[in-house]
Amino acid sequence: MSEQTLANILGPSRFSKDGFLGTDSRAPEEIIAEDKETLVRLAIDKKQIAEALRGAYVAAERALGNPVEIAEGVTAVHHDSRGRTPSPFAEEGTFQKGEAVITVKSSGTSFIVTPLSINLIEKHGFFQGAGSPYRIEPDLAARVLGIASK
Repeated sequence: MSEQTLANILGPSRFSKDGFLGTDSRAPEEIIAEDKETLVRLAIDKKQIAEALRGAYVAAERALGNPVEIAEGVTAVHHDSRGRTPSPFAEEGTFQKGEAVITVKSSGTSFIVTPLSINLIEKHGFFQGAGSPYRIEPDLAARVLGIASK
């Protein structure tokens, strides 16, 4: 897929008002490559981090809006939303709306996980662009979820 096509797919649309790139000026391929380098440095892969994020999301969802501890000093809270949201990659269909906010108690640092964001990481290695409200920093997520080996 060309750089321009990928930028068009991940940019603002009628389904994703702000798109998936946030305020990031890098090309999507560059974002993906830099995040992949981070995963290599951490000695993990995109499937491992996607599974850990999925586990945190499901635990939060099962807690029905109550905070749940997913790791020592780390909580997750699920916020339910009705409906489905389409993947920017049309062939992947739609994903349940709703989000889990993962928070490190000691610092207040948090990030948001959605079923779509897990899919984008697992299938494309795309953690979204800087400035996107749904950007998941791979090194932060790996540390918080206890899967970073370095």
